[in-house]
Amino acid sequence: MSKSRWQEYKEKNGVTPLDLLNPKTKKSSEELASERMSICKACPELIKLTSQCKKCGCFMKAKTTIEAATCPLGKW
Repeated sequence: MSKSRWQEYKEKNGVTPLDLLNPKTKKSSEELASERMSICKACPELIKLTSQCKKCGCFMKAKTTIEAATCPLGKW
């Protein structure tokens, strides 16, 4: 049986946009989210205007706050 698009997305990105809305989603500490966002800000794959990643399409200000999230380039 083939995987759903959400399953493929979650495997690729570690999370889905719906994880932001789930109250059971474990959030990262402010320190960790800040450290991740600093890495993203230095990355050439970040669209500065929207803080969106060109590789995964995620809005990084939100994604960095989810503990299980990962960088598609393996930077964090």
